[in-house]
Amino acid sequence: MLYSHESFFSLCCSFWLLYVLLLCYFSSAYALVLSGNHVYTSGAGGTHAATIRGALRAEREDLLTVVLPQSMSRQTKESQDLLKKVKDVISMPQNDDMSLDVASRICNSFLLSQTDQLISFAFHESNTVIEATKEAKELDMLVTTLFLD
Repeated sequence: MLYSHESFFSLCCSFWLLYVLLLCYFSSAYALVLSGNHVYTSGAGGTHAATIRGALRAEREDLLTVVLPQSMSRQTKESQDLLKKVKDVISMPQNDDMSLDVASRICNSFLLSQTDQLISFAFHESNTVIEATKEAKELDMLVTTLFLD
């Protein structure tokens, strides 16, 4: 496959943006846990994995809770390996028969019931995340959303 300089630049920028975003998740979770905040996240892939690794690096496992939208068996092998390091994992096997989208919405509502602030990173087409931010605002929570596009 051939790339023009412009598309190569776009690919490089996309890679670096992803790297910077994962670093932000990692650093944010690390800093939040170091300052005594309890961090909740759902799932263990992608940005959630960076959040988990950051919180674990702070060596305060008691301040990290991972809520899975479905059962542990529905997670990838890599995610399961990471989740073995987390003390507080809540799974929702009752959602296994649902699509991940529906299960994630239920999971997000549960997460919001456990917290008083929401920090989210989203794209404008991230409907599930945007719905969670709207729900959090309706609950009068402090909401910070950073759009990535």
